[in-house]
Amino acid sequence: MQSDTGVIDYEYLIRQIQRNLPTLPIIVNELTNIMENPDTTTQAVEEVMVSDQSICTRILRVANTSFYRGSREKVTCANEAIGTIGFDKIKDVILTTSVFKVFAGKESAEQKFSLENMWKHSMGVAAASRAIAKYLGKSWHETAYTCGLVHDIGKVARFKLDEDNNDDQFLKDSQFALDKKINFFQAELLNNSPRHDYLGYLICRHWGLSGAVEGVVRWHHEPNPDKRTRVAPGSETSDLIDLVIVANWIVNKLKFGFSGHEIPDHPSDALLARLNVDHIDNVIQDVENELELTEDFCSILDSNS
Repeated sequence: MQSDTGVIDYEYLIRQIQRNLPTLPIIVNELTNIMENPDTTTQAVEEVMVSDQSICTRILRVANTSFYRGSREKVTCANEAIGTIGFDKIKDVILTTSVFKVFAGKESAEQKFSLENMWKHSMGVAAASRAIAKYLGKSWHETAYTCGLVHDIGKVARFKLDEDNNDDQFLKDSQFALDKKINFFQAELLNNSPRHDYLGYLICRHWGLSGAVEGVVRWHHEPNPDKRTRVAPGSETSDLIDLVIVANWIVNKLKFGFSGHEIPDHPSDALLARLNVDHIDNVIQDVENELELTEDFCSILDSNS
């Protein structure tokens, strides 16, 4: 909603969104911290799983797919599921189940965009962020996954707002980006639409997510660290923002899912230098390999939704 002066009233939008986007369980922050602790035990992960019956049920369904179980006996408990799927994939199932309940909705009339493709893009950026963090030897690769997963949550909010208001401004911005061969963020600026980065940031604050996640969602279209308010250049959060920018670019470049545009901005040499990325082609190859696995994982989750 815009005021008479053309200024976007984000507080009004957030109040409207709060009626329709479920509160994200604290489980996401808790789980990310557990998974990044090298001393994490199977019991700690199991306790998180069983705290939410819907999550536990979905994990058991995934564990019992032929992809993971093969010809072994049926998996019947959380402990067995962890052994069958592994820590990383358990976390992925929990996060996607918790976060992307907000992606439920009708498919849009615009042929290119759907919430399913948006979900796939976000899964891709999550997997790419973790892969790049591991490639660079970062200890916070699970935080990188979480940041990648929710970086575009503001786009989901904009799409939901259009559904509620019987409007199609989101799709118009997407079509504008495709027609003008620019990215979606640039289309928002040119059309004076609500910015998905800032809207997503406000949502993350409402959900109580970590400062690192808030920072990435807020600044994942700002390559200059000096312009990222409240994020110190050279900090871990600043590195996470840089990393997700690279992951987002690669996933768009490889056309994994669809996030509203087809022209991602190439990361600057300065940004790549800050991350100590000397051979971007090697990083792209690592991400491409990871996305092949993510494609299978997306199919499994989709079939168990």
